[in-house]
Amino acid sequence: MPTSQAGHSSTQGTRPITDANRLGLDFTAEAGCFGYDGPIIDIHTHISSPRAAELFLDAADAYGIERCWTMTALRTVQPIIESLTGERAGRVQFICVPDFMKRDEPGTFTTGWLKDIEDFYALGSRIIKYWAGPRGLDFEPGPDSPMRLGSPIRRQGMQLAYDLGYRVFMTHVADPDTWFQTAYADASKYGTKLDQYKPLEELLDQYHDVTWIGAHMGGYPEDLDWLHGFLARHPNYVVDCSATKWQVRELSKRPQRFAQFVEANPGRVLFGSDIVAWPTNTDPDPDSPDADHGFDLYASRYWALRTLLETGYDGPSPIVDPDLHKVDPAVDQKATATLSGANLPHAQLKDVYYDAAAAVLKRGGLL
Repeated sequence: MPTSQAGHSSTQGTRPITDANRLGLDFTAEAGCFGYDGPIIDIHTHISSPRAAELFLDAADAYGIERCWTMTALRTVQPIIESLTGERAGRVQFICVPDFMKRDEPGTFTTGWLKDIEDFYALGSRIIKYWAGPRGLDFEPGPDSPMRLGSPIRRQGMQLAYDLGYRVFMTHVADPDTWFQTAYADASKYGTKLDQYKPLEELLDQYHDVTWIGAHMGGYPEDLDWLHGFLARHPNYVVDCSATKWQVRELSKRPQRFAQFVEANPGRVLFGSDIVAWPTNTDPDPDSPDADHGFDLYASRYWALRTLLETGYDGPSPIVDPDLHKVDPAVDQKATATLSGANLPHAQLKDVYYDAAAAVLKRGGLL
């Protein structure tokens, strides 16, 4: 266990304080203190470049990540594949997504998207992601917006993907309750949180032989009772625990309930981090302090998630959580959430870290 039950680490205060490391932890040393030593699959990352992949894999190596799946723009897939050699070759696999950096270009989410689906499949991708966060309506408004999960172009793309052979669909349909209290307060524009799930339920039934991965605990870590019922209604739906700040903030409020949820849903909770690895060509030398900060950015997510899942830690998260200040402006902008670990037993950790994802990937022809 990397920390005591009181929430203090032996490495606390030994590293520079940053937004990713408010506790000053030595994340490399901390990585060796966790009890679980089996392989881990990270089903949910965002790796933007060959340089980002290398730095990300440094953190992944430290925290036992055997393989990861990433949402990466099509134009960057081949350069990343070619850059990873030796034991790192093949450890990064790709999820089909539009190129969100080109969202202002015509066709990015329509005709261009349909071609991207075919090109991703030709490169070996077998998971496709449908991002339908309510904020997508800010740059593609309207009742038939291509950002809506059930829009005509999305349905066309789903059928194309299905016909090609995709059998794992990933979705993002809702955001934190804190966002519906603030950014999405206008329900006439964004709908309520529960409104986001109506098209998903229809599509789960339509594509009943596809495994659907609900990103970020299905978008509802705030209400595990509701989420348990949703899983019971849809046996082809699983969730991942990505979006570290969000999961830490909400699941730590009820760690025992979270442990019960995992126990009650074997094979239905997958490990994911949602790490966004985004170095540019102007990155400093890998040995510089700024590069260490980049490593800490990624390693902090793995430290927090593994602490949440496999320890009884009860103390501050090392990661600044901006939502705390958004909901209550009296809270310091550098505040971090409380992290309370669920202390899952080994059998459940093995299921979350590896077995559940392996089963989904095998069904999708990926293992």
